[in-house]
Amino acid sequence: MTITPSEPTTEPAATKPLSETGGAEEPAPPLDAPVPEGPDGPKRSHRLKSFLLRPDLALPLITLALFLYLAFGNEFFFSERNLLNITQAMALVGIAAAFATIVVISGGIDLSPVVVFIMAGLVCQWALAQGIPVLPTILLGIAAGGLIGLLNGLLIAVGNLNPFIVTLATNFLFTGLAFVITDGQALVIDSEAFKDIGTSDLIGDISTSTIVMAAAFVLAFCMLRFTRFGVHVFAIGGDTNAARLSGVPVIRVKTLVYVIAGMAAGVAGVLLAASSGSVAPFQGAGQNDLLIILAAVIIGGTALEGGRGTVVGTLVGILLLGIISNGLVLEDISSFWQPVVVGALLLIAIILDEVRRRAALKVVID
Repeated sequence: MTITPSEPTTEPAATKPLSETGGAEEPAPPLDAPVPEGPDGPKRSHRLKSFLLRPDLALPLITLALFLYLAFGNEFFFSERNLLNITQAMALVGIAAAFATIVVISGGIDLSPVVVFIMAGLVCQWALAQGIPVLPTILLGIAAGGLIGLLNGLLIAVGNLNPFIVTLATNFLFTGLAFVITDGQALVIDSEAFKDIGTSDLIGDISTSTIVMAAAFVLAFCMLRFTRFGVHVFAIGGDTNAARLSGVPVIRVKTLVYVIAGMAAGVAGVLLAASSGSVAPFQGAGQNDLLIILAAVIIGGTALEGGRGTVVGTLVGILLLGIISNGLVLEDISSFWQPVVVGALLLIAIILDEVRRRAALKVVID
């Protein structure tokens, strides 16, 4: 006689089909479990979050939105003359900011560009007073900036000193020296040929300083993007010890970074002396230009710890700060609000960068 087993009182749990590669069956989720989002939902949310946490991507949109608001809201903003005024007003700090970006990417910081403006101008004023022709005078002014950069670079790279302290010290040192040399007075430049460099327009109504700023950003971009030097800068900023073990000449590259930044600030100093027709030690006393330079670099998405950053982001940061300053004037708002807005943008940029860094770190740990 065949014995038939009794049927179970409960149904067996439903199971998922075997995977294509084989393996044990997994129990299906309970009927009241929440339905997961489709494959595109989390991806779309992740992309949006990643975009919002990247200043180098979100910043152009903010700049464009502000530009359009002022263009449609103020009849004078979109005029050719006003747009040229914005670029010309930001040109000198833009030249310095382009190469200050390279310094920050390398893991350093430079607080001396404004005092380089002054020292380059003083060298030019002295050279012209000695009867030296205009072209050698310009080269001497740029060389003066390069020598200050060399001093910074050697102290930081060879002496292994903190870049913040070193460049702050040279800032005070050469500012004080400028006051001693000039006795606190503005020195007038008499050479008309030299002053024409700062006041003439090279292409149409575009000033010389604006053209030089554009060239500076193109040069800095190409150096970072297409040269071995640029690769070494990112490597040192990311991990100095790893870069050294990989054969990167860390001391030479770090020194060169500050020399190039000093020469760029020297170019800006020559243009400042030429456009103003004088050199004054108190031009750097307020250090407002230094704050604008660093703000443009940080707002543009360059990480303060080094290893990440773009020259294009710094350019957008410079334009954004210029538009803000110009917009406050056109909207008849007190210029005292400008540092408030710049400070708020700095805080937002730093917070976003820190949130993005922690999110990336969490992904690596997970």
